[in-house]
Amino acid sequence: MIKRLRPVLILAGVAVVLGLALWILVAFVLPKDETGEDKGNKVVLMEQDFSEADTLEIRNTFDHYTLVKQAIGTYYVDGKKGYNVNSESVTSLLEKLGSLTATKKVIDHPSDEQLESYGLKDPKGTVTVSNKGETFIFTLGGTSSSGNYYCQKEGDPAVYLIDTSVPDIVLLSRYQFYSDTMISYSEDADQETLTPIVIGGSGRPQEIRLEMNNLSDDEVGTTYIMTTPIYQSFSSTTQDKLFNLLTALTTCSIVGDDTGAEALARYGLDQPVYTLTYTLEGKTEEVHFGNTNESGMQYCYTVGGKFIHSIETSYTEMLGASLKDYCEDMIYTRAVDVISGIRVTGGGKTFTIAIGDKDDNGDFAVTINNKTVDSDLFSDFYSHILTIGITDLGEKGEAKDPYVTVVFTLRDGTVETMNFYQVSELKCFCELNGSGHFLVSTLNVDRIVENAQKLYNGEVIELEW
Repeated sequence: MIKRLRPVLILAGVAVVLGLALWILVAFVLPKDETGEDKGNKVVLMEQDFSEADTLEIRNTFDHYTLVKQAIGTYYVDGKKGYNVNSESVTSLLEKLGSLTATKKVIDHPSDEQLESYGLKDPKGTVTVSNKGETFIFTLGGTSSSGNYYCQKEGDPAVYLIDTSVPDIVLLSRYQFYSDTMISYSEDADQETLTPIVIGGSGRPQEIRLEMNNLSDDEVGTTYIMTTPIYQSFSSTTQDKLFNLLTALTTCSIVGDDTGAEALARYGLDQPVYTLTYTLEGKTEEVHFGNTNESGMQYCYTVGGKFIHSIETSYTEMLGASLKDYCEDMIYTRAVDVISGIRVTGGGKTFTIAIGDKDDNGDFAVTINNKTVDSDLFSDFYSHILTIGITDLGEKGEAKDPYVTVVFTLRDGTVETMNFYQVSELKCFCELNGSGHFLVSTLNVDRIVENAQKLYNGEVIELEW
């Protein structure tokens, strides 16, 4: 009988031992969660007025810094006096620490093994508040399954759970407390006074210079004219990307408060990939863009500034765009309202067009070679010029004499000359005011002269959009 019961007794003994081991593991080793049976009432950990605290020292895995009171409600980072700090963020944190409440007490007297399991042997963060001659220290450990943090305060061996409102702040670097806008820019208010703009750096094959195009309008022109390396209307698409970049620079994150030579070299800002120089209301600023980190953020800083920032590369990619992307697809974008005369020379012919003022019906008084012509017909002639688009990048090659020349006289007296040099049966090199990098269709160039003849003859001009 005893032999028969022996296996049963052995199994029962094993079950008792396993059950006891499991109880010890749950009761003394594994971290308790506020969602379990040990759930208790909230515990007030601190009731102090920290509104006039002298210092707030924070140590975490990212940083170690001290915020020092300069005056009541005003703080600065120790060693960085003169660097703007958002003191409201500091006083808000001090208020939370002064009324810190735990969601529960986990254990009164934890063992070293338990402290390690709670993440308090090697804490994620430590906060030290010096207030009216007293010092208060809080230590933050790991998180429970619900996301709350294990916490201890000096002088009390117990372990508590607190919500994320304090850890979310003290486990970050000091940069969150700085108050700094990298550049001052408002897209709505400043576009009219933002000129010139120069884009350079090692990542650009050539420097780009943009100047305000005061003779453009909403229908035809763009806000800027590119004057270097060629004279060409600035692409409206790339222009929008430039304004988006400027807007993003007003909100980009701070990643460093050292702009010494070694720090700049570390971020690739000593030899920047891109530079952006602009004059806004008479004040010139220069922004440098350096290395890109693994998260796709590019480091940047304003020359003479106190901080290094980072910005998404999706905003900075336009700085390295091709020259073609910087140019409007149309070779010429002046609104007809700003032009007083056009002279077309080609195929042994010359046509001189004079554009007078508008009449009561809003039509221009137009003559070609001293012959009055229909205003609508002239509009079709000019529309064809506006539809001539860039086909490729190219060079003038061996062509010496212009195939067709179009000279525009603007109402302010400015003269702009467009020369077309035939480089093949299908392509012409286009040069505006002596510079150019683009090819256009020879067929479209031929039509300028053909349409001038039709304008003189009073014939219909067919447009191909």
